[in-house]
Amino acid sequence: MLSVCATSIQAQYYSTSSRKAIEWFEQARITYNAAERETLLAKAISKDKNFVEAYWLQAQHALRNENYDKALQILAKIDQPKFARHSETQAMIAEIHYLSGCYRQAVEKAEAITDGSYMRQKMEMLARFRTALELYEHPVPFDPVNLKAVNTRFDDYFPSITADGRMISTTVLVDETPYYNQEDLYWSRRHTDDNTWQIARPLSAPMNTDQNEGSQSFSADGRYMFFVACNRKDGVGSCDIYYALRIGNTWSRPICIGAPVNTPYWESNPVLSPTGDELFFVSNRPPCLGGKDIWHCRVEIAENGLLQFSQAANLGVPVNTDQDDYAPFIHADNQTLYFASNGHPGLGRSDIFVSRRTADGWSAPQNIGYPINSNGDEAGFVVDAAGTKAYFASDRIEQNGQKLDIYESTLPEAVRPTPMAFVSGRVFNAVSRQNIDAVVEIFDTDSTRKIYESVSDRHLGDFTAYLPVDGHFGINVHRKGFLFYSGNITSANDSVLVALQPAKPGNKIVLHNLFFAFNSADIESKSTAEIAHLTQFMRQNPNVRIEIVGHTDNIGTETYNRQLSQARADALRRVLIEQNIDAGRIAASGRGSSEPVADNATETGRAANRRVEIHIIE
Repeated sequence: MLSVCATSIQAQYYSTSSRKAIEWFEQARITYNAAERETLLAKAISKDKNFVEAYWLQAQHALRNENYDKALQILAKIDQPKFARHSETQAMIAEIHYLSGCYRQAVEKAEAITDGSYMRQKMEMLARFRTALELYEHPVPFDPVNLKAVNTRFDDYFPSITADGRMISTTVLVDETPYYNQEDLYWSRRHTDDNTWQIARPLSAPMNTDQNEGSQSFSADGRYMFFVACNRKDGVGSCDIYYALRIGNTWSRPICIGAPVNTPYWESNPVLSPTGDELFFVSNRPPCLGGKDIWHCRVEIAENGLLQFSQAANLGVPVNTDQDDYAPFIHADNQTLYFASNGHPGLGRSDIFVSRRTADGWSAPQNIGYPINSNGDEAGFVVDAAGTKAYFASDRIEQNGQKLDIYESTLPEAVRPTPMAFVSGRVFNAVSRQNIDAVVEIFDTDSTRKIYESVSDRHLGDFTAYLPVDGHFGINVHRKGFLFYSGNITSANDSVLVALQPAKPGNKIVLHNLFFAFNSADIESKSTAEIAHLTQFMRQNPNVRIEIVGHTDNIGTETYNRQLSQARADALRRVLIEQNIDAGRIAASGRGSSEPVADNATETGRAANRRVEIHIIE
């Protein structure tokens, strides 16, 4: 609305010929003193009561204080066809009704515009207003609860919650002056006994400093915290993206992610995908579609938890618009993106929208509805793993003397993500029994699509992974110098103990996610992830020689079983050689049914006996 007024006021001509009125008007435009501005505009209007632009400027400054009633009262004085540029005044009145949440009045006022030269603008306005009216007249369920323990006496905003809902962080405006804002990072945990929140407390140095830190986000498993810090010595621009790695109950020293993600332009709102291989953030760097766009880049996780970032790319349409699109949140399902925008059809200023990942990119954004969205600004919206609870900041729900507070609400079903369950585990050295950090990856065994990737805690060895409620999933854990772990996850809320064996002669693993066609040595396509993990192990440990050992159940003759197990071992050996693994490092043998690990009297036992193992030779 302010930009509409400003554009009109800066037109090529004025509706008055009085030089004195124009002189006072021009002085009013450049003064910073509100009282002086009002006096000058009053004098300009007294000189020429038909001076339309002077009324517009009065209304514009009323809008700066969100005084909609005053702005409407001012414009009502010139809402007649006898005044110049009447269609523009009508449009301004319609826009003010829209911004104040009076959508029916906005539609009626826009429909009253009859100036033929203004028809295109009229139709654009009506499309927005009617969309807002439709959303307003069909409210969605909304039951906000103030998280009083999480909130402080200051403004609290940009909530971030781990996917299990056990840990939350916020940005807190601890000091505000006309010239400077001081933001810090706070966090809180849920009590395990009664599910209530602990009192939020600030993070200690070096996470918080005497400069600005904010716009933070947890990774889905809580292992990483990303945030934005300003004016640090290791920064690239004024404000840059940083991250810290959680180690036990403490955080590592913040790490500036540097170029090419950070630039001399503005970067903010970072959030890591649950697969750990994609970072979403906001920037105004070129090429931008609007003022702020959502960008993304590829991420690689090292075994020690450090991250490397690739060149960033604009997320493009249909998510980004020619206005501001910002505050992204990617759900634990890695398919559902929530973000704020004032460029998509909404209820006023910035609304929350949802878009879903498709084979071709992203779906057309959907407004999540009224009254979650309103005629005000909504931003910073996150959802738990189950997809049922949303967390956001608002200053319009309670008249409690506070400004922005954090709330929790049930999420309407139509805009929910895929529900996710969590799997917890611990990684340790099979010989020393000490906890270790290692890369943990979970993937869909049917599609081989990666579901989750992160690093187990260096001190505790623990990890928390997220996966869809339904499906078949494999887990791989690897660390240089150790045999990787290959397993399956049979149900949500499993607890997985991962004992990594040192890559030494005599140690072995079973490839639980290597699949063959029935009674055949043909490797099925869903084995792709397992083969990639084995190939990676061979490349990370170039001095290791292995033997691929095939086994069968006892169905069939001994000769047939040895031949089948040998053929399967040979098939895997050929695939590794095709991946440029030195053939001299790979032996293969088939042992048929001679070394069962379970009772062949049951199908479960026979399935366990049909396996391929990797033995370390040297």
